[in-house]
Amino acid sequence: MRFKYLAISMLGLLWTAPVFAEATTFNPTKNVEATLVLEGFMLTVAVKSDAHNESRTIAFQAENELHVQIDDFNFDGEKDFAVWQIDDGMGTYTIHRIFVYRPEARIFKELTPACGDDFVSLRVEHDKRTLLSTYWEMNEPKLCVTHFSPD
Repeated sequence: MRFKYLAISMLGLLWTAPVFAEATTFNPTKNVEATLVLEGFMLTVAVKSDAHNESRTIAFQAENELHVQIDDFNFDGEKDFAVWQIDDGMGTYTIHRIFVYRPEARIFKELTPACGDDFVSLRVEHDKRTLLSTYWEMNEPKLCVTHFSPD
């Protein structure tokens, strides 16, 4: 009987335990600070500079844990970010959503691949200024090349 009360008490503690948000702060460019707060399947993006403050929330439809990655995904010298997860199926692929910093607007804008709907199994090739990912055509995997030319 004591075990039953102990188990119920422990479950009550677990249900009332706070959910901790994961925060990442970085500078996409000089004098600009970006803070990403990942809480469950919601990401709050706050961008602060001397002349501009903006915040928005992005919802993700996922079953698996989300992760944040900082990199220069469009090779323009500004830091960008991606949110990725292991696919909800068999857990074979990673799926990335990429957000690139637009200094003229002081916001992050979502980037889409040159082919397919998502950046699946993303590989970043800095030396070739290319993002490689997978897409499917007639149920057959194909290589998608999203290339950025030098400015």
